[in-house]
Amino acid sequence: MVHGSPGADDGTCRHCGTALRADAPFCGLCGQAVTNRTYQHPAAMNRQWTVPTIPAAPVVTQITGAGRGVRCACYLLDLAVMLSPAMPLAAAGAILGVAEVVYAVVPVAFAAVWLWMQIWQGYTGMTFGKSMLGLRLVRQTDCRAPGLAACLTRSGLLGASLGVMTIPVIMNDIPHLGLHDRLTGLTVIDVVKGANPLGAAQDPVLRRSANRGLNKVAAPLPVNPSGRR
Repeated sequence: MVHGSPGADDGTCRHCGTALRADAPFCGLCGQAVTNRTYQHPAAMNRQWTVPTIPAAPVVTQITGAGRGVRCACYLLDLAVMLSPAMPLAAAGAILGVAEVVYAVVPVAFAAVWLWMQIWQGYTGMTFGKSMLGLRLVRQTDCRAPGLAACLTRSGLLGASLGVMTIPVIMNDIPHLGLHDRLTGLTVIDVVKGANPLGAAQDPVLRRSANRGLNKVAAPLPVNPSGRR
């Protein structure tokens, strides 16, 4: 007994062998669901689906130097990280009345964090502040990782001068090299505004994304022609 024309995949019911109508979800004789072919609703066959396209972010190839504002903020973040273990240890030593903690343990803790930051910066160009703000320390000649020796020398010069070598950076609004940068052949670049020669583009934690479209959130409610939701 035939009920309709056979389907495209398999025209017979798997349960009773009855011929099935085209795109029938159930058998007309036994009522069992059709599982041996794909069912497509007739209305969906003529529907055209539009896939929204997301514009690709522009590829940045130019290396950009870091400005004084973001460099100063990076320095303060790094200084806070280096002081983070020293402050509670100093407070504990003062409360407990143990002078050895203040005079011995605190400097060792500060030096240990400083050394860890220089090792990290030497191999990746990053410190805690640079990773949060999207900066990198690179060599001026080839824009590669600075290396541990150069980082130790640069940080030592900065500490020995009590920060005086950063005056050229502070006095210029445009990206400028400090004296400690010039003596060690290093420079700080901004990988948010420019290219990142040490890796992929970064979406920094503490700075607004360079792609302004990422900062816009569309409301889920539809908008009628009058502009009201």
